[in-house]
Amino acid sequence: MNRVAITGLAPITAMGTGKAFFEHLLKKEAVIRRIPPEYTGAPLSTGWYVPFPEVDYKPFGRDFLRMSAMASRNACTGAAAALLALKDAGLEQPDPDTAVFFGVGAPHSQEVVKGYRSITEHKPMHPCTNPMIMTNSVPAWISILLGIHGVSQVVSTACASGTSAIGEAYLHIRSGRGSMAICGGADDLACDEGMMLRSFDVLGALTKAEDGIPRAFSQERSGFLFSEGAACALILEEYASARKRGARIYAEITGYAATCDAYHIVQMPPVPTQIIRMLEQLTVGEQIDYYNAHGTGTPVNDRTEQLALTETFGERAASIPVTSVKGILGHTIGASGAIEAAVCAYSLHNQVIHGNLLGTPLPGLCLPEESREVSIRTAISASFGFGGHNAALKFRREEPA
Repeated sequence: MNRVAITGLAPITAMGTGKAFFEHLLKKEAVIRRIPPEYTGAPLSTGWYVPFPEVDYKPFGRDFLRMSAMASRNACTGAAAALLALKDAGLEQPDPDTAVFFGVGAPHSQEVVKGYRSITEHKPMHPCTNPMIMTNSVPAWISILLGIHGVSQVVSTACASGTSAIGEAYLHIRSGRGSMAICGGADDLACDEGMMLRSFDVLGALTKAEDGIPRAFSQERSGFLFSEGAACALILEEYASARKRGARIYAEITGYAATCDAYHIVQMPPVPTQIIRMLEQLTVGEQIDYYNAHGTGTPVNDRTEQLALTETFGERAASIPVTSVKGILGHTIGASGAIEAAVCAYSLHNQVIHGNLLGTPLPGLCLPEESREVSIRTAISASFGFGGHNAALKFRREEPA
């Protein structure tokens, strides 16, 4: 079995792109905005959101701009992340057989709304409305833009999509089916009427906090902070090939596990048996030094994840640092797992973890409030999605053979 290295990272978020994102995360510099007044209609229970990141596509060249006329904003941002990740990995052009696995949690809602309006308002429909809506357009456009011919697939497991996509890319390289993959996640949940925001609000899933901060793993938590979306791409390479070309290796992926609760389409089971089973698969015979949580800030999610951690790690759960990216960035749905995987790789490479935005911490967990230097060798990042989809990745600091 091949070793799998992470050689490129490129988050694109409201908090910044690339290295700037990690720097802002370590400073816990959240970007939270009041719900815009144009979101009219029934009153919302939340008052806050995170805007979609602003991206200038001009530096990506003429081919990219031509693509942007036919592609959704989500596909464009996902493709931009892929190009930035390649640059971060020191690659001008990937191998022709490079695979693409990208997680997308939802169809592109703004394109759905625009297509519907073209019918009801008797206006011309954009000729690419169909592919703009399709979730597979994200990996497809990455492959088209780069002219690569390896397997190109979308993975859609709701909030676990990004983690699942990276897991599939890991298995692809580990099994010897390929030596390089572009993977990650992207979601654009913004639309004029705020359909996706409202769909979560009617479920009672969004934060009621007066300042919008979800305070994950705190007694004051009341729901997650809705983000209009983000994108994040990672470059995975077969370890020996990466070393041979002198690539910087952020970390290795050493494990991937996934389960399904098979319990409810939106609710988590009272006892997270399948999450515990998934985490146990990754931790047998291994000491975990850092856990990057799903950590949405909803009452049920955080309580369930707390139980899964204490059941899996026992007394050690109180000494393993647990952090929630969503508690600062907001929940970017399909992109979230990819961003959190990138955070794990960055943390292992730089031996630093970000702090949490907390209220009164839940007992039994190590929840650092301030970012700090650490000594970590192994880490886990876990994601849980509607439908009962659970996915987790295990990372290790690079240890040359």
